[in-house]
Amino acid sequence: MTDNLPITDAEREVMEALWERSPRTSGDIVEAVQAHTDWQAKTIRTLISRLAAKGMVHYRKQGRRYYYAPAIAREEFLQRKSRNFVQTFFKGKVAPLVAAFAEHESLSREDVEQLRELIASLDTSGDKP
Repeated sequence: MTDNLPITDAEREVMEALWERSPRTSGDIVEAVQAHTDWQAKTIRTLISRLAAKGMVHYRKQGRRYYYAPAIAREEFLQRKSRNFVQTFFKGKVAPLVAAFAEHESLSREDVEQLRELIASLDTSGDKP
């Protein structure tokens, strides 16, 4: 599995089904994804195969069925994608990202309060500069 986790939005839909519950058969995954999309079963099975080829999904054969599970936890995936995004677009600096949201009035009062609490906890922890 590569560090930049190159998956498409469609592949992420399959991953969400697996993060919700796994292991799952391809039929279970198809059912879960079709619950909120209009995709054909063949399309979803193709996405499963692509994810397996990328190392994002592990599978095991049991009898005549294959059972699929994510190769990475959702939390780790989000952390790595977020870090990659900040590195790519903000040269690894988080402050310009937050400033971009603030400039476009995308931060609610609750967001601002949560940021204050986070900064205060980082200041007192001594772990971060």
